[in-house]
Amino acid sequence: MTRGRVLILGLSYFGRLLASQLTETGWDAAYAPHPGRRAASWARLLPRVANADVLYLISSRIERWAPQDVMMLMRRKPVVIHWVGTDASRATEAHRRGVLSARIAEDATHWCDAPWLVSELRGAGLHSEYVPLPIPFSTISPPPLPSQFRVLMYLPADPRDREVFDEETVLRLPEAFPATAFTLLPATAAGLGRELPPNVATPGWLPTLDDVYAESTVLIRQTTHDGMAFTAVEALARGRYVIWSYPIAGGIHASGFEDVRAALSSLIERHESGKLPLNLSGRAHTLANFAPTRLVTQLDQRLQALLR
Repeated sequence: MTRGRVLILGLSYFGRLLASQLTETGWDAAYAPHPGRRAASWARLLPRVANADVLYLISSRIERWAPQDVMMLMRRKPVVIHWVGTDASRATEAHRRGVLSARIAEDATHWCDAPWLVSELRGAGLHSEYVPLPIPFSTISPPPLPSQFRVLMYLPADPRDREVFDEETVLRLPEAFPATAFTLLPATAAGLGRELPPNVATPGWLPTLDDVYAESTVLIRQTTHDGMAFTAVEALARGRYVIWSYPIAGGIHASGFEDVRAALSSLIERHESGKLPLNLSGRAHTLANFAPTRLVTQLDQRLQALLR
């Protein structure tokens, strides 16, 4: 006997991962690519939507007469919308334009993967709760910090995804620290259409980042809007330092070139003086707040409660 059928639609990486995690806890969980606004695609998916005990959307449109709104007219079983980033901005914009669907706002269960998104959606008239998505990371003892100080910077390869990233700050840093080694992932110089300084390595997309984290001292992520960054959590779990434009326990909250430069300079000075240990505080906070087994259990319990 399974706990029930969960159909997950939305962002591919998150959806496939969550389907696998829920299956391990006893759910009949499956992921399907989101059909977007294509009526024919929704029509093909309708039998699976109807049969699902819980429809789980990772990201969603929320305007009146969007396909999700029409679906809410017919569906009487639970619908969960898990907000993970820029989708919350679109909901706020729909509210500002007066086109937000009351059906989706009131009849769906709204969860956010970051606490600041709860406040953002509250401004759009949506009640939501902070429910972290389970982030798979290794809990084994991390390797020591590398002898050579290296900065890992995250910048998406897709230009559309980079729209919410502070690309200028990220790309100015290597020039400001010419003696420091940088790794930029997954964007490349060719994809950015510009030449990068010689102290920047751009290996492109990698199937695993284990070796990259092991060779890095600090992760820098600069965004103008974000959900909970998996890369930040993964880096902290490995005892690395994190400079992010959003606050996270054990990380360094800095935004904009001058603040980030100052934070990075302080870490480099500590490294050069031999006073930069593993970020054990960040690791401890991460293991306590983002333990994957605990978060999967929490989701399992919440979904069971919805069916009750």
